Amino acid sequence: MKIYLASPFFDAEQVERVKRVEAALEQNPTVTEVFSPRLQQDEHLEHGSDEWREFVYNNDIKHVEWCDAVVAVHDYIGEHVDPGTGFEIGYGKALGKFIVLYQEKDPETEAPVNLMLTDSLDVYLQDIDDLAKYDFNKKKKIRFENYYHAPVAEDK
Repeated sequence: MKIYLASPFFDAEQVERVKRVEAALEQNPTVTEVFSPRLQQDEHLEHGSDEWREFVYNNDIKHVEWCDAVVAVHDYIGEHVDPGTGFEIGYGKALGKFIVLYQEKDPETEAPVNLMLTDSLDVYLQDIDDLAKYDFNKKKKIRFENYYHAPVAEDK
């Protein structure tokens, strides 16, 4: 199973989290390859330049198309998903890819998961050991069960 790892990696906490996910996927015997954009930044290009932007975008798109499954890390800031991760989940879903959402933060108190993510994913996991052991060949569905519905503001 070829995996595209969608995840934010903008601060130390996020980098440590994505490293744990990379390690878990490397340990998983049903995973044959992992593409992690964090490890695929073309260092010889100036960060933010037109060339860098084109390379990163096209390389990520190519690998979402290449993979069998998108494993996405939800944890970002509060209730917000990283926009790039959200895009990669949506693009993967549109291509018919198997979608796994991994989340360490509590969905009820720290990081609610939006309905468009909960109902597009095939598997929801919160334990890194479960990710390391998940059988991607069997593709057993694990539904997100803790849907949090934020209060709706009333019109005045």
